[in-house]
Amino acid sequence: MERWLLISLSLVGACLAGIACGQLVLCSPASRDAIGVLGRRGHLLAIAQREAIYEADLQRALSELRYPSGVDEKDQPDTERVKRVTKVTKLRVDERMVLTRLISNSVARSLAGDEKISKGKIGSALNLLRWQFPNEKAWRIALGASDLSARSLRRFVTDDLRVQHWITRQIAPRIDATEIECRNFYEMHQSSFAQPVRFRASHLFVAAPAKTPQEVVETKQQTIKSLAERIKQGEKLTDLAAVGSEDEATKNRGGDLEFFSESRMPPDFFAAVAKMHIGEISQPIRTRLGFHIIELTDSKPAREMNFEEARPEIRLIIENEKRRTALQNLAGNLSRRAEVVTNRL
Repeated sequence: MERWLLISLSLVGACLAGIACGQLVLCSPASRDAIGVLGRRGHLLAIAQREAIYEADLQRALSELRYPSGVDEKDQPDTERVKRVTKVTKLRVDERMVLTRLISNSVARSLAGDEKISKGKIGSALNLLRWQFPNEKAWRIALGASDLSARSLRRFVTDDLRVQHWITRQIAPRIDATEIECRNFYEMHQSSFAQPVRFRASHLFVAAPAKTPQEVVETKQQTIKSLAERIKQGEKLTDLAAVGSEDEATKNRGGDLEFFSESRMPPDFFAAVAKMHIGEISQPIRTRLGFHIIELTDSKPAREMNFEEARPEIRLIIENEKRRTALQNLAGNLSRRAEVVTNRL
């Protein structure tokens, strides 16, 4: 009996040892490299939290980085290809940068596995993706083209949200802008915090954007002229804007555009306003958007902002810079947890 027990234990031990050796072989870089080559994913580049990163993963990430418009390299003119050949050094830098990002993302996914994400957030993220397609058929075609099912997409989205939530928790304590930092920044860059000259005006608008057929433009022009005549006869621009303006955003408030600076308006519109006096009503003018009749109602000269006015903008600038630095440091720390197994880059 004891002999059979010893034999059984020996067999169990041998099986467990065999399984362990098999797993060790499969997890070794050499084995994973061979698996990648056989599976047409290329050579192994790194192992991050037991997740293998192959050349195919790097090339896909590089494609997403370099060709966000969807234009493939083979579609570019030959002259463009020649230019890119001279950028080998830059491409190598890109490859190392993207590999570091892939590694840090992989480690972050592993560390974020226990993050709790509500079904509502997952549903909202999926809806944002779904709403980019005109109908259900187009949505299904896009999923199929990406080798995704609704279930696998939900899993990917959930993993991404977990990573985002985990990263936010890691960097949150490091990005707050203190009062002293804000004041020091203001004192060093005080001349940068200036409000440009601003105007307040109301307008009566008739749309005639570029490529509008000429016969339609002529009709619109006659409309704006008739409205200008009615103003000349004593009717108020604000009243006419409420019933005749085609600017849906302002017609319900009498065409009031509120205060605006040069950066917010078409150049020809702003140039016309800048020549007017408060209370003056313009003749019809045309911009790239259409025809306007403008009434200037107020103006504010350019001036430097005090600290209290500039504080929100300063806080945003400092926190964005701290966030960028914190993310870079976190990515570097995460990438050091991985085993880089290649010297190809």
